Amino acid sequence: MDSVVSEEPMTMFNPITFVLRFLASYGWYLVGASAAVLYAAHKLSPRIERWRQAREDAAYHKDPDVALARMAAIQEARERQQRLLEEASARALREQKEREERKRVEMAERLKKLEENGGHRLGAGDGDDYLPLSGGASTSSYRPPKRSACSRGGCGG
Repeated sequence: MDSVVSEEPMTMFNPITFVLRFLASYGWYLVGASAAVLYAAHKLSPRIERWRQAREDAAYHKDPDVALARMAAIQEARERQQRLLEEASARALREQKEREERKRVEMAERLKKLEENGGHRLGAGDGDDYLPLSGGASTSSYRPPKRSACSRGGCGG
């Protein structure tokens, strides 16, 4: 009994190939559908937000306990923020006073050292006769070269 058996080669399922074939066949439809969904979401989101706000306001006005709880939560949040602000302000003021105190102590130490060393005056000789505004020998004799018309290409040619 010879029956004819058709032998098809067994192919393995490759998900990457499947996805690529799907995108090749339906890619533009996916792009169009995505654009339509994004456009609809952009246009409908303000309406949905208004509807949600109206529903919340209706519940808010129906139940006075919800209103009181919301007001208490808002007041508590404001008090907490005020407390944090006052703490940060006090901390910054303390740090500024500490910096000023360190600066004052440092300046007092400098003055004390200067008094011990006899002070320092401008022009008082420490052995070197450096006078930056006098045109002494320490000045340079460099002079820039003259400008000529040749540098702009007008001389030769």
